[in-house]
Amino acid sequence: MNRRLVIVGAILFTVFLIVISIFVVQPPKPIIDIKGETLTSVGPLDITNTLFTSWVAMALLLLICFFAVRKVALIPSGFYNFFEALIEGIFNFIVGIVGEKNGRRFFPLIATFFIYIAFANWLSLTPLFNTIGVFEPLHAEEAEFHEDALVFRDGSISLIMPGAEVIEVEAKECEALSHEEAEHCRELAIEVATEGKVGDGEKVGLLAPYLRGINTDLMTPLSFALISAFFIEYWGISSLGFLRYGKKFFNFSSPIALFVGILELVAEFARLISFTFRLFGNMLAGEILLLVMTFLVAVASPILVIFYGLELFVGAIQAFVFGTLTLIFAALAVTDHDGDEHAEDAAQH
Repeated sequence: MNRRLVIVGAILFTVFLIVISIFVVQPPKPIIDIKGETLTSVGPLDITNTLFTSWVAMALLLLICFFAVRKVALIPSGFYNFFEALIEGIFNFIVGIVGEKNGRRFFPLIATFFIYIAFANWLSLTPLFNTIGVFEPLHAEEAEFHEDALVFRDGSISLIMPGAEVIEVEAKECEALSHEEAEHCRELAIEVATEGKVGDGEKVGLLAPYLRGINTDLMTPLSFALISAFFIEYWGISSLGFLRYGKKFFNFSSPIALFVGILELVAEFARLISFTFRLFGNMLAGEILLLVMTFLVAVASPILVIFYGLELFVGAIQAFVFGTLTLIFAALAVTDHDGDEHAEDAAQH
């Protein structure tokens, strides 16, 4: 009976917190944009918030490495001890799968995937992400017109404040019109949507946050997948030779061998898609989940902690999966078509 009362009380308390969050605290409704927002442009290069965040993550990792190894000792202690244990653990994991010689070849890339992807995923959980950035006014002439926007207060710093009103512009019918007519139609739609909702010292637009999770932009996981594919092919060719490695895909010894080789070639390209969308989909879904839960239970810290803990786990798992799959496919790439390991690593396992 007491257990049932606790469960019922927890449910009622959660519902109460959701009501308080939505109607009293009034956190802004999350506006999801899958494409990374442009902060500035340098010539033809657009600096997106995800690209900027990747630089920040790299800089922080370099600082961590600097402070970790600046006092190298024969008997490690403190943070250096943790850092050395982490690197040694990753190295032993790689060697345990592919052997000593290949392990040393694969270690720099695989360890980079493990550490960088996990660190970037965890970094995106900090409060500075998706909250402060560059204000983008709502323009009718935009090629990719946003029908949802927020009301901001004028000021040098643009950030989303509790109670920020959401403006929904009904402009779908404008898409079928010509360019000039569509622009005029959107201007009218913006006027109708903002009438009576924007006061003095306020402006309507979107926030392009300075910091955004790098793996929530499709281009970043794709770049990781391309790097992974490049090194897998490089290791395979350098280990077996170009002709011997190419025999995996173009084997004319029999029709069945040729068909299997073509399937292998298709799988090489399909791997790019699976690598990219696995990492991108999981991290984007996690960010959307946190934004929605923050909107629903902004005042319920214990509930949010559960979801943040879940995302910490997911961020680490995605880094582990990406690095491990790269390691496994690299091991397959340096394996002969007949299933025998190449001579240079046959005795390493």
